[in-house]
Amino acid sequence: MIEIDISTDNPVDYYDNWYKPGTEWEKLSINWCKLPDYYSFDLEKLRTELENVRSKYDFQPFVISKSGKKRMTYQAISLTSRENSEDPEYDGLRLFGFDDNEKEVELDIQSVFLKYYNNPAGADNAPTLNEKIFTKQTDACMGYFQEVINKFHSPKTKCRLLNLKPRGVISPHVDFPYYRQIRVHAAIYTNEDTYYEVEGVKFKIPADGNFYWFDVGRNHAVANNGTADRITLSVNLSVYDNYDSSHNLMDLINECKI
Repeated sequence: MIEIDISTDNPVDYYDNWYKPGTEWEKLSINWCKLPDYYSFDLEKLRTELENVRSKYDFQPFVISKSGKKRMTYQAISLTSRENSEDPEYDGLRLFGFDDNEKEVELDIQSVFLKYYNNPAGADNAPTLNEKIFTKQTDACMGYFQEVINKFHSPKTKCRLLNLKPRGVISPHVDFPYYRQIRVHAAIYTNEDTYYEVEGVKFKIPADGNFYWFDVGRNHAVANNGTADRITLSVNLSVYDNYDSSHNLMDLINECKI
């Protein structure tokens, strides 16, 4: 089988202004890490809870364009939604940001990603994402999922179950700097041929009952080269709602304070 090339080592410098000297925030020195055992969970129990969720809400594909085009290899169930969402269990399949007037707008996912494809070295017009609006737990956030997510002390926002199907790829892109939000992942099911990449560095997230953080404020991508689904629990955390720039993220992670 030919491995999918996700090429996150292409020059990307437009997000350097998120860090010093343009801001008070240091650029992080590492791309990813396993979280301490404090955040670990019973994998088989989580898998059982996943089946409970799927008996009521199964995965639906992302709709990536205003024309209704669906991305069948990438699917989700939302564990949190926006207030008053009409379809809360699938609200997290939508992408929101701000326009030039700082007004909240829904984004066309395909258009956003095309900006990275067409001009990866200077996608200055890539929108600022707004994921802090996903604060209401949905009915899909059942028992053990709720217990696992509540291990985190920081405000929780967009939480989803994400299914990247065989030969599926999440193309190179950038989301937001760590001081706005961080994202942690726990693999519920995966395979040996699924890998992540951040700025050209490949790594794997095993289904081992642990959470892993990686820096979505750098150019990153995911590819499933295997024959089985990759299903993860993805949690966004607003860590720096509680801390200022004098607190290093790696210290907060190691001290179990996120």
